[in-house]
Amino acid sequence: MRGMARAVAFGLAIAFLAGACGGAGTGGTAGTSSPAASAATRPKFEVQTFMYSIQVKGKLRVGTQEDNPPFSVKNPTNSKWEGFDTDIGREIAKAIFGTQGDPDSFIEWVPVTSATRIPSLTDNKADVIIKTFTINEDRKKQIDFSDVYFSTGQRILVKKTNDQIKEVVDLGGKTFCAQRGSTSEQNVTKAQPAAKALLLDSYPACLLALQQGQADAVSTDETILFGLVKQDPNTKIVGKYFSDEPYGIGIKKNENSDRNGFVAFLNTWLAAAIKDGTWGKLYEKHITPVSGDKKTAPKG
Repeated sequence: MRGMARAVAFGLAIAFLAGACGGAGTGGTAGTSSPAASAATRPKFEVQTFMYSIQVKGKLRVGTQEDNPPFSVKNPTNSKWEGFDTDIGREIAKAIFGTQGDPDSFIEWVPVTSATRIPSLTDNKADVIIKTFTINEDRKKQIDFSDVYFSTGQRILVKKTNDQIKEVVDLGGKTFCAQRGSTSEQNVTKAQPAAKALLLDSYPACLLALQQGQADAVSTDETILFGLVKQDPNTKIVGKYFSDEPYGIGIKKNENSDRNGFVAFLNTWLAAAIKDGTWGKLYEKHITPVSGDKKTAPKG
């Protein structure tokens, strides 16, 4: 992790280190924040940092998808955002605004899809994208990423009655569904050029295409497929991993010094959240019910 000044912890909060400009901050991953919280209870950042500017604006704009279980779902009954990625966003909000009250009061949720993730950052419509966002070299030319906060790999979903598709090579001449703008299509095409792609805006839509016979398979990251199997027990996941999918938090590049210290801040926050068990608790809450395993860190 990058060197930064040690922050003062409040209550159950962990220590956070602020920015590349030498700014020190305080914040935690336990508890929540509220608009009524006094300035004295908030983490302190140098005025040059992006974290300070977020505090001044009073909102952290978090871009994520409305229908991407178990990572992010906008609950239709109460409009509350739920899932692993959304709780990661809440923890970051606490690290910036403090740990008293409701972190959602400091978050503006920005709905995105795979295709709109990068434009939402470059057009300054979101401060962070936390949406099963695989880090790769092409994307790093356009935006910046945090360190890896989740790691998985791509597999295939088929109907339980399908015994023909067992590995990615078996998709030759078959139609697979993937989300438009994701790396999933590229990974399948690279592994099996004879596969035919059906690109839709969400994986629930891909699941429906599979159910209705418009697609022979759905292919994306294993953990997303776990969520689809939970929705439809008449499906199954087959095959070995044929890609590595390291997720990062996406942010706009630090052009004109408008994102000073932000990548370093996120990386320090993430390391602390893993160390103090916050990451593992979120995994157990959201991922374990569909995966059946437990983890304490993105890898391993």
